[in-house]
This record gives sequence, C-alpha cells and structure tokens, in this order.
Amino acid sequence: MRLLGHIDRLDRPAWLLLVISGLYAVSTALSNTFVNVYLWKLKQDFAVIGFYNLANYLAMAVTFVLAGRLAKQVDRVIAIRIGVALQALFYLAVLLLGNRSVELVFLLGMFLGVGSGFFWLSYNVLYFEITERNNRDIYNGINGLITSGAGILAPVISGWIITRIDHFTGYRLIFALSLAVFLVAVVVSFMLKRRSASGVYRLKEILRLALDRGNHWYWVNLAMIAHGIREGLFAFLISLLIYVATGDELSLGGYLTASSVVALIAYFIVGRFIRINWRDESILIGAAMLGIVVLPLIWGVNTWTLVVLGMGVALFYPVYMVPLTSAVFDVIGENQETARLRVEYVVARELALNVGRILSVTAFLWWVQGISDPSQLRWLVLPVGFVQLFAWLAIRRVPLLEQEL
Repeated sequence: MRLLGHIDRLDRPAWLLLVISGLYAVSTALSNTFVNVYLWKLKQDFAVIGFYNLANYLAMAVTFVLAGRLAKQVDRVIAIRIGVALQALFYLAVLLLGNRSVELVFLLGMFLGVGSGFFWLSYNVLYFEITERNNRDIYNGINGLITSGAGILAPVISGWIITRIDHFTGYRLIFALSLAVFLVAVVVSFMLKRRSASGVYRLKEILRLALDRGNHWYWVNLAMIAHGIREGLFAFLISLLIYVATGDELSLGGYLTASSVVALIAYFIVGRFIRINWRDESILIGAAMLGIVVLPLIWGVNTWTLVVLGMGVALFYPVYMVPLTSAVFDVIGENQETARLRVEYVVARELALNVGRILSVTAFLWWVQGISDPSQLRWLVLPVGFVQLFAWLAIRRVPLLEQEL
C-alpha cells in the first residue's frame, strides 16, 4: 500500500478521525453550497448571502472560545459529537422552516457557526494529538483525497435531484440526506476513545503571544488571518457566481464535481510526494498560482472564466494548503510546553482565521451595497485572490518550516 505513501504510520484513531472527516465532507458537499443557492433563489440579494455567512463566522469565533474550554477541561470527543449533532439539527431547522429560512438568515448562520465551531475546534485538537510530524503530511494528503472524493459524486447528485424533482422539494431532499449523514458521523464518533483533560484554560496568555514579533505564533497568526481573508470570500462566492451565470443547479453540481476530481489528483500528488524541506517553496508556488488563476476575471465574469478559476484553485490549493497546515501544527508541537497548551493554540488559530473571514465578508457586504451587476464583483475578487501571498510571507518567518526530521 505504498501508492498512498506510508499509510502504516496512521493508527486506528487516525483512521476513525478520517472517517468522521469524510462523512462531514459528504454532508457538506451535498448541501453546503446549495444552502447559499437556496437562499439566493428565495431572495436574489447578495447581501442576504453575505449576512448569512457573516453570522456563521461570528458565531464560529465565539464558539471556539467556549468549545476550547470544554475540550481543555472536560473532553475533546464530546465536543466533536456536539458539533456534528448541531450541524445535523441545522439541516433539520432548514427543512422545517422551508421558505421562511430567508427571513431568519442571520439566526440560521449563527446556528451553523456554533455547530461548525464545536466540530472544527475539537477536530483540530484531535488531529494534533493523533498525528505527529512524521505522518502529518500523509494524513493531510489522505484527508484531502477523501474530501475531494466526497466532492466528486455528492454535488452532481444534489444538482441532479434538484433539477429533476420540483426544485424546492429537491432542496428539502438533499438537506434531509445531509441530516442523515451527520447522524451517521455522530455514531462513528462514539468509536473514538474519550480524551478527558484537565488544567487551567490559558487562552489569554496565548493570544498575547500574537502581539509579540519575537514569537513564532505572531507570524502564524498573521498567516492565518491572511488565509482567512481568502477563505471567507471564496468559500461561498465562486460557486454562487457559477449558479448565477448558468442558472442551473446541475451545471453547478457538475462544476463542483469536476473541480473535486482535479483536487483529488492534486491531493494525491501532494500527499504522496511532499517533503518537509519543500514546504516553503510549495506554499509559495501554490499561493502565487492561486492568484494567477483569478486574472481571467479581468476580461469578464462568465461561465468560462469562473471555470478556469475553479479548476485552478482545485489544482493549486493543495500545493499551498497541505504544507501550510502541517507547518502551523508543527509550531504548536514545537516543544512540551506548547504541546500542553495545544487546545489554546488551536483556539487562537481558529480565531485568527475567523478574523480574516469576517474582514472579507464585511468588505463583500460593503461592496454589494447598491451593486446589482455580479460582474463588478471581480474587482473585489481580484485583490482577495492574491492575499494568500501574505500568508506565505508570514509563515516563512517560522524557522522550523523547513527543519528535517
């Protein structure tokens, strides 16, 4: 089984965590993008989509702090169960609200943010505890493969269901499927051994490190904020613009499937061949190419320029993201003291990401005020498309980025 690299370095807890991550990916691939489209169909207003995502990121940031205390002083596995269960309830709420969802868009965004906050905080802490420097890139590569694989069939199935059945009935069906997948993930989470914890929750101390230029965490936080700026906007806008350009959910599903195929190949290559001493160059190449693929939008926002952007992102995002993620968690595990404060470091990392996300969505909301032409959004997407270069400039200041094992 060397096709995927040294997978024998991954133990049972790592594979269980990969299964949970895969189920999460299936559910979100089925419905997450289509929630934004669903809200757009109910009310064709970019501001509605912006407020939904802003509420999501704001609630997520607050939840990270609360979930961090739970993970630090009670149990990490309980936190991931809460996160998965709340996201299942989110889809149940959308099902029950139906057309009224657009009237409660801010509350729905907050509900999803709370569930996501619990899930991602506990997932990242468990990821840190279960993996080590010698298998972290392998785990990230396989996780990317699973996520991309989930994204190959799920979106086109969703698009087919929505277009072949009465549209809003189709939406209710895929939201019900997401609910079911999340419930399976809850069951799988009970196979993880409980990881009780104790100790003082020292989050303020870690947050202060973000202001100290002499500390590695200062540069990690800057990198995460820059990455969050890109992620906050691109996570929902490109797919929504594809739908606006085509007016068809099946076309959107096909686009998402095609980009997942490209991402799967890219994750396989990165996970199989990445080396620790190549991380700096890999992050730079990935970051630069993620900006270059945005440039066709200068000539207009249409189906073809958006497809070029989407395929380019799918190809180069793993080149940038896999080594960046591994480098950040290596900083957390730099020594015994930082490892003991892993929960606080993960919370601080997620807070920095959400600062970036909130900044970009706030800029989006300001931009769309009074703008009815989607093509004008390209002048916002273009600078955001290059912002990850600042993440590279920041993370390369961390000396252990290229340290060999």
